[in-house]
Amino acid sequence: MEQVDHLPTREELPAGYRQTAEFSLRNNTRMMVILNLVGFGLFIVAAGLLPRFIYLVRPQDIGIVLSFEVDNLGQLAIFLLSIILDFVLLVILHEGVHGLCFRLITGKKPIFALGPGYAYAAAPDVYITKIPYLITAVSPLVVLTAVGLAVIPVLPRDLLFHASLIIVMNIAGAVGDLWVVGGLLLKSRTLLVRDSGDCVTVYQPSD
Repeated sequence: MEQVDHLPTREELPAGYRQTAEFSLRNNTRMMVILNLVGFGLFIVAAGLLPRFIYLVRPQDIGIVLSFEVDNLGQLAIFLLSIILDFVLLVILHEGVHGLCFRLITGKKPIFALGPGYAYAAAPDVYITKIPYLITAVSPLVVLTAVGLAVIPVLPRDLLFHASLIIVMNIAGAVGDLWVVGGLLLKSRTLLVRDSGDCVTVYQPSD
């Protein structure tokens, strides 16, 4: 049988490989609910831990993260709009990191799209081996968290709350990536993954 371990991607599925697993959000309301609940739990945990880090590196500014004041409806509207913009920026950054990894690994332009309640970057025309795919899957969680923690000590005070919110939302938003990673970790290194964004299909040798 043709070996694929040393190649990061394949244009076609090698002979002898068959589908052995699928991680799909297509018409999968139950999984969407589960992932959102787990993501909310991750949000709470991250929101509880991040202020401790901020207190260590800039204790004089911890109040900016833990509280905010709104004196009128105009300020409330501006605050809510800023939260929406933070979320939009997060989606762009998160999927952008995925897309960059797909581009570096496959040499092809990734696909970006929105689904019902989620966004994704995808590389549906190639089959990716295990380690490169795992790196792609966890890259937004690792990269954006590391960069966020690195810049927090030097950020202007006005940006501290927004940066903290983006870090926390990114950790919570990585729940789908972690779901797929958890399902792949114990599988053979010879697997191949086809990522269509809302559906990740796993192929392994028949024997």
